[in-house]
Amino acid sequence: MDFTAIDVLRARKVLAGVVDRTPLTRSDGLSDLAGAEVHLKWENLQRTGSYKVRGALYRMSLLSSEERSRGVITTSAGNWALGVALGAKSLGIDATICVPENTPKVKIDKCKALGAEVVLRGRYFDEAFAHCQELAGKSGKTFVSGTEDFSVMAGHGTVGMEMLEDLPDVETIVCPVGGGGLLTGIATWAKTVNPAIRIIGVQSTAAHTLHECFKSKRLVEVPVPATICEGLAGGITQLNLDLALKWFDDVVLAEEEKLKDAIVWMMRNEQQIIEGAAVVGPAAIMQEKLRFADGERVGVVVSGGNIDLDWLGISGA
Repeated sequence: MDFTAIDVLRARKVLAGVVDRTPLTRSDGLSDLAGAEVHLKWENLQRTGSYKVRGALYRMSLLSSEERSRGVITTSAGNWALGVALGAKSLGIDATICVPENTPKVKIDKCKALGAEVVLRGRYFDEAFAHCQELAGKSGKTFVSGTEDFSVMAGHGTVGMEMLEDLPDVETIVCPVGGGGLLTGIATWAKTVNPAIRIIGVQSTAAHTLHECFKSKRLVEVPVPATICEGLAGGITQLNLDLALKWFDDVVLAEEEKLKDAIVWMMRNEQQIIEGAAVVGPAAIMQEKLRFADGERVGVVVSGGNIDLDWLGISGA
């Protein structure tokens, strides 16, 4: 089945009034640094603190009565888990979430508060995913994927619809990429409306699996060291890569060791708390990893704000 802008439109109709319409605001600081008109899409202000609630709630709305009765199970580095947990709670469904052991405590605590069972397993997404598949087979629960599901991408694509409504003459969209579902959804809508819009994905120099696959045009194994971008680590499938190669113009890397500086910059200049995976777009601008024409209109997705502040050494702030 093809994934098209019509799927994003269907998701929009279901999610209207259910998820928040997040603001898109001009960043004077980033605009000055980039020599462009940089606007930030604040998905950290979304319900559960991340865009992923969009795809999760839409996917959960499509479950049959039989699937709901069995309960659901999924794998996540945190934000997808929160979306599934919220969707399950709102629909009265039991939810089990498998997360890597390095998942920020703030995300685990929020999942538990929403009533989900949280299972920690493995250092990275791929290890948690393998354990999740094993549990799904034993329990009979309905597996809901956060990375390889067109309905999820459609829900995420509503971010792009809102961006183009608020900034219809946007020329470039910059967005974090892990598995690529968010940017695929955005790009599917944006390039359908205007094929000339540039679509740029950003990862970090630590969590850069999709970057390597995109450049190689094939799936490659990429070791993932310790990173504050746990949401961007692993989770690449052939479908994800095929869609990235179809829709993305480029994938660039922000320097991992400078991401904490970017988070602090965003706190001081934009008064927003941003997680590591979400700050890579602004960081790439700060680090001059992206080039724009003078006055170019740029939309940057800030994908989430669920971060343990003690990672920054400011837990007492």
